[in-house]
This record gives sequence, C-alpha cells and structure tokens, in this order.
Amino acid sequence: MFKKINKKLFLIILGSVFAGIVIAVVTNTGVKATSSDGFCLSCHDAPEFTEYFEARPHAEVSCISCHGGGFIEDKVKGTTKAFSTITGQKDPNNYSVINATVPDETCLSCHNLDSTNRSDLTRNSHAVFEQNGLSCTDCHDGASVHGYLKDYTK
Repeated sequence: MFKKINKKLFLIILGSVFAGIVIAVVTNTGVKATSSDGFCLSCHDAPEFTEYFEARPHAEVSCISCHGGGFIEDKVKGTTKAFSTITGQKDPNNYSVINATVPDETCLSCHNLDSTNRSDLTRNSHAVFEQNGLSCTDCHDGASVHGYLKDYTK
C-alpha cells in the first residue's frame, strides 16, 4: 500500500512539473509573438501608424516600449481588445483608446523636461504643461507621436 501511494504521489508531481513546463513554454511563446511590432501593426494598420511613424524620431522604438507598461495586464487587456476588433465592436485605429494606455512616466523615461538643451519654445510650452497639470498626450496624442502634432492652443 505504501509503494502504491508513493507511485501515485510521484506521478502527480511528475505530471504537475510537466504541465508547468508546458504552460511556461506556451506563455513565453505567446508573450514573444504578441510583443513584436508586426503583431501590433496587424490590427493597427492605418497610415498614421505605419507611413508617418516610419519617418518620425520614434521609428526605432518598438510599440511595446510605449504601449506596454503593465506587461501581463496589457496582454490580458489586449486579448479582449483583439476580440472586440475582430467582432467589429471597436476600431483598432482609434487614437483616444490607444492614448489612454500611455502614462506620462513612459514618455518622461526618455524625454527629460528639465534638459538645458531645449529651445525656449519647447521649455515654455512644457512649463504650461507643468503649471496646468496636463498629460503628455494632451498635446502629443497618438497622431502626433506617429505623425503630426495637435493644435497648441488647447
């Protein structure tokens, strides 16, 4: 009886380890596949994302660098967004939806507002940003980062 229990326990542990390895491999493969620019652009294919972006300073930055803050959380949200897009409930090229996922910290991790190398125009416009509690995407929406800048008069 004791050998029978040990054999069952061994098989349960072995099966659990195997299942864990399979889950880890599948998850890793899925994360890598959905982190590529090609994957993003398979839905977000408007010219504002492709043609304009390729000519911008951010062209060398991957989509996930700006739009992938809470990595696993973003993957889960992305799955529901993909379903909504496939079923025609949402437009994958809707800038307001995409902008909502870019916190200021993401922009400021590369763009230093305190830099002394900035022009007076840039320093003054960003002083307004700080004084009025604006976010980066209030002026630099998806269209501006990917193509053109919004109207400064906001």
